[in-house]
Amino acid sequence: MALIFNTMITLPSGLGVSNAYGRVAAVDQTTGTQVDAVVDIYASEDAFLNGLEPIQVGFNRTASAPYDRATDGTDILNIGHDALVASLTAQGFSVTKSL
Repeated sequence: MALIFNTMITLPSGLGVSNAYGRVAAVDQTTGTQVDAVVDIYASEDAFLNGLEPIQVGFNRTASAPYDRATDGTDILNIGHDALVASLTAQGFSVTKSL
């Protein structure tokens, strides 16, 4: 699962990256009531697959979502992706989840 950025990302240097690719890490907190997620953003899927470093961006790449294992299930990675899509959309980006 990944995030595809459909919006141009302008880096702090002023360079633009189109079709950026994001890989998400998610954890559920010890209280079991929240999932926290962070996305590493690469210039492209090929950059990720070739082991290149993520790009440095000037916007928030983290998100949190309420979580209850009994009702939300155990797929915290999916919950993390959804939280990041909402957060990035609120920041003005068009992002889609790629399965």
